Amino acid sequence: MLLTQPNRIICTLAGTFLFAVAFAAFGTTSSLAQEPPTGVPAGGPPSSIGAIPFNGWLLYPTLDLFAQSSNNYFLNPQSKLSGWGFGESPSMTAEWSNGIHTTTLYGNFTHIDYPTQNEINTNDGEATFTQRYAPLRDLSFTFLGDYTHRTIASGLTNSIPTAITTPSTQVLPNGNTQLPNGLIVSPTGQVVGQSNPALSVKGISIVNPYDQYTASAQVDKIFSDGAFSLNDTVRQTNYEQNPSQDFSSNSISGNTSFWLGPVVYAYMNGTFANDTPAATAGSSQVYRVVGGLGTRQLGLLRASAYYGHQGSDTDGSPWAGGEVYGAVLTYYPTPVWTVSMSLDRTVNIASTQSGPSNFALSIPVPTPLQVSLSSSAVITATTLSTNYKFSEQLNAAGSLGYTHVRDVGSPAWEDAWLADVALRYDLWRDLTLSLEYQYSSIVSNIAFTNANRNLVTMGALYKF
Repeated sequence: MLLTQPNRIICTLAGTFLFAVAFAAFGTTSSLAQEPPTGVPAGGPPSSIGAIPFNGWLLYPTLDLFAQSSNNYFLNPQSKLSGWGFGESPSMTAEWSNGIHTTTLYGNFTHIDYPTQNEINTNDGEATFTQRYAPLRDLSFTFLGDYTHRTIASGLTNSIPTAITTPSTQVLPNGNTQLPNGLIVSPTGQVVGQSNPALSVKGISIVNPYDQYTASAQVDKIFSDGAFSLNDTVRQTNYEQNPSQDFSSNSISGNTSFWLGPVVYAYMNGTFANDTPAATAGSSQVYRVVGGLGTRQLGLLRASAYYGHQGSDTDGSPWAGGEVYGAVLTYYPTPVWTVSMSLDRTVNIASTQSGPSNFALSIPVPTPLQVSLSSSAVITATTLSTNYKFSEQLNAAGSLGYTHVRDVGSPAWEDAWLADVALRYDLWRDLTLSLEYQYSSIVSNIAFTNANRNLVTMGALYKF
């Protein structure tokens, strides 16, 4: 049987990915360039530091109070929503574990009022149940169920859904343990640090409330010189105002990494997703597969680089896709100062016969831009980020990102800038004050697309 070009690409990538899975299973998880573990983590129940014990459970309640101010919350070129916003976000993580079986319950609720703009008030929430079974310290099975409600939605839906992440006890690659309250504890029980919150980037968004239901199963295996994980996730997304936008998705992802020697490791990540809109008979099959090399820290430097391919096939439309490649370089000038530079280049060549798509390309670098699967474009995204620890209480983080999108076959282009500076002060172990400023800008030669946003957030997080 003769193979078409898209099918030939899929078969080649699937063969490569299955080879990596088989290789991992016979002797060798990383996300992009995550260093493989060098040993099996210690077993046993998690540390109770910072938790409230209750009938065998460890409780981690928090309350986040914050205020925001922006000149253009949704980064909209024309209809700008500006003013002050005030919100509160209580959350609770509860864990029970005997070292083999671990049950984690997580829930949060976020309410934001915009008193100067009565067009929008948000009431968002999430509830997650996670069950982990680890019959061996180097083998674990995880099952997750999640319900999420959001008021604000992105203009386009990510074609490859991001993983559900909730606070939980996890063993870091260096052997330390990160607790649900963010504290990092050494194997001897000493508090050695605090995790930094992830950068929150909101692009062009709209008020479009939706409910999302997620179920996933994952297996993780650690070997003597590497690790492997495989995840299967199904999602159903229902919109309140326009049910014709409802869609379901099923994604399968696999990550493997293994040491080639004392300094260099190889890794491979692959994701295949099938997205099915409710209003149309067609569905979109999307994949992204990359493989690369990385190094452990050598002196003051750590580096990694990857190469791969991404593509999409929407029923009734021709194939679209192209190569992806990138690199990350991290510099450690002092023990309390880290500087990192990253580059990702994604090529997507779509036929002129392709109809418009509501799904967006997967871009692993933070950016306010979204690019449709049906667009022929070359996306170059770079980020420079830094983190400096002034003292045990005061930590500063900053990033500067630039994304350039060049349409193929037309003179259209878009540039996006993203700058973020955040200060975090741990007044006590139970109370953290934060101040963050974020600037976003989109400049284009396409009419009615230029926009910019200044966003200031002040918060106080209390851990009971």
